[in-house]
Amino acid sequence: MYEDRVKKIRRLMEDKAIDIIMVTSEPNMLYFSGYSAISLERLITLIIRKDEDRVLLIVPKLEEKRVEEKCRLRDFELVSYSDTESPINILENIFSRSRKLKIGVEETIQFKYVYPLISKLTNIEYSLIDDLIYSMRKIKELEEVDILKKAAEKNNQVLLDAIKNVRAGISERELMMHIKNYALELGAEEVPFALVQSGGNSALPHQEPTNKIIDKGDIVVLDIGVRYQGYYSDLTRTIVCGTPSSKQLEIFNIVLRAQQTALDIIRENIKAEEVDIAARRTIEAQGYGEYFIHRTGHGLGLEVHEPPFIKTGNTELLKNGMVFTVEPGIYLPNLFGVRLEDNVVVSKDGYINLATLPKSLHIEDYT
Repeated sequence: MYEDRVKKIRRLMEDKAIDIIMVTSEPNMLYFSGYSAISLERLITLIIRKDEDRVLLIVPKLEEKRVEEKCRLRDFELVSYSDTESPINILENIFSRSRKLKIGVEETIQFKYVYPLISKLTNIEYSLIDDLIYSMRKIKELEEVDILKKAAEKNNQVLLDAIKNVRAGISERELMMHIKNYALELGAEEVPFALVQSGGNSALPHQEPTNKIIDKGDIVVLDIGVRYQGYYSDLTRTIVCGTPSSKQLEIFNIVLRAQQTALDIIRENIKAEEVDIAARRTIEAQGYGEYFIHRTGHGLGLEVHEPPFIKTGNTELLKNGMVFTVEPGIYLPNLFGVRLEDNVVVSKDGYINLATLPKSLHIEDYT
């Protein structure tokens, strides 16, 4: 699988006349090699050359053992350096050729690794490769879909447990800590966020959990992300601690209809923006358009937010194997907010929904 990905990116490099690419981000390193590490102040990079089969992996010496354990490429050369050595010298030796070189880099690469080369080597032209790599990563392979399903299974369990633990008197932060601990017990590698937003905080989509105590009658938005085997799930449900009010029920039902309308049109070869438009029109028709303040969804995979982005203006066509969230919401300032979020895989017949939980404001409907 990893060799096939390297071969495919080489074909794309040929089309774009790129001689060498430097992969430096954790998700892309994992995608092409099975090995990943956060480089922090030390350079870690995968060098793929258009005209050479062997891949070059440059790491600090303290990563040598992990490379041996994790790297899944059959044909690669490991170059390691100590803390007294400069990885820039290694790059200079690779790039210092008399002919012009077009080097592909990710937009997140640290400038301190690019500037010395720009200053010393006049034969280098740089090109951003993020779109090239995402063109591959957007279409998930069967192995990736299987892992995404397992990530979602764990997240469904975590979210269900979180709902059952909503009660008057618990704080948002207490519940957040319970969620994270339970997810890790279930085998999640990481819990990048566990948003618990109650009462007025639920009207703020990215509000971190606070010391606010959940009260009877509070709406509670639970938005949880988990990573499993490198891949992410991102699910949201909205419930009420106690008996919902008529206004809470009204807004919840509008969001529920908006999400279902968006889900119903998902299939191959429709534009990504059509999913967003479907949800948005449903909410606008009920007079709450100005309170739907974000896109309808985002891609899922090795990153929790990645292409395709489900928003108006994105005219790319959905394809079999794309995975993304569908998460419309309405946020009434200083009152409450409602969001529902599922994870879907585009299939030839429509889509597969990886979210298995009910959708209700009533906690008892989840038991």
